[in-house]
Amino acid sequence: MEIKLYFRLLQRSWWVIVLTVLTSVAAVLAFSLLTEPIFLTTARYIVSPNPAYFVGQQGQVISSINALDQASLMNTYAEILGSSRIHNETLSLLNLTKVDVEDYITSAIVLPDTNIIELSTQGPDPVRAALLTNRIGEKAVQYIAGIYQLYDITLLDQAVPTVEPISPNPLRDSGLAIVVGLALGVALALVRELLRMPLNDFIQQRQLDDASLALSRTAFEKKLEKAAFASITDFSLCMVHLDGLTDYINVLPEATLEVILRHITQVLKNQLRGNDLVCRWNDLDFAVLLSETQDKAALNTMGRVRASLSIPIKIDITGEDLSLKPEIGIAEYRVDDTADSLIANVIWALEMAKQSSEIYLLKATQPI
Repeated sequence: MEIKLYFRLLQRSWWVIVLTVLTSVAAVLAFSLLTEPIFLTTARYIVSPNPAYFVGQQGQVISSINALDQASLMNTYAEILGSSRIHNETLSLLNLTKVDVEDYITSAIVLPDTNIIELSTQGPDPVRAALLTNRIGEKAVQYIAGIYQLYDITLLDQAVPTVEPISPNPLRDSGLAIVVGLALGVALALVRELLRMPLNDFIQQRQLDDASLALSRTAFEKKLEKAAFASITDFSLCMVHLDGLTDYINVLPEATLEVILRHITQVLKNQLRGNDLVCRWNDLDFAVLLSETQDKAALNTMGRVRASLSIPIKIDITGEDLSLKPEIGIAEYRVDDTADSLIANVIWALEMAKQSSEIYLLKATQPI
């Protein structure tokens, strides 16, 4: 029920959600237009045993291949590719300073479960990024060849300038902005509605059954418990069974069923006083708490209810008349009654009403 309540609140402030989403998307697109694009270029290198050192030594070749599975060897090569020394020496060869490449970032990683190392550079100029990647790779390969003769590191894929930037990505960023804007918009819409709605109204909304707008069973039982606990001896609990709904409750569209149930609630309230309570007990039953009402007064009140509910209702989608066929049981409060005992009594009274086809009143002085 609470979920449906919040959904109704969101329906009233739907424009807040839409405005927040549109603002988020517009902000992201504006940021994309004003932000300098960043390009990524990548080169790949493969590490393998140097065949010159294993001529006619098949066993040692196998051992050297197995050694490549050790993370330390591959990670060492990756660290060399990404080292400051290699980077600085490459800049000297290219006649570049650190200021010239301050917007470029180079990194090297070992691809999982492979003997391949990926060297990447990202920056605002794809041509310069590719140049840095390839030259750093060449310098690293030369350095490694001078200290590790047992294994070769060979260029697998050369870095080339890319056309599409990795950032900003308007399509991806807009999708993220929609998700964030939607979440923020929902939060803002709920806050707006809750601030506009008085606390008592919000509490009352949470206590209502969504379909009929009568009290929910949980809220009604709590009020019944309070009445029984207070030992108020002049109230009655009534149960109204609508036998005519039996063949329609699971057939009619939800919207049509809501119209019928809310009509029933209104009919009940029209015949009751302001301090009486109406609850949708289950699919076919409504419960009524008659305050300060017992005996003939309760019979008279529920007699009017039965007469009003006996008037056929027009079903809008079919045009046929729906006869609710109300059956009513009444249980007066007894001294020391609890909410549970009252409910048991009124259910028994309703069963008696079904058998007699008349309103059945279980008086406080009557044994059951």
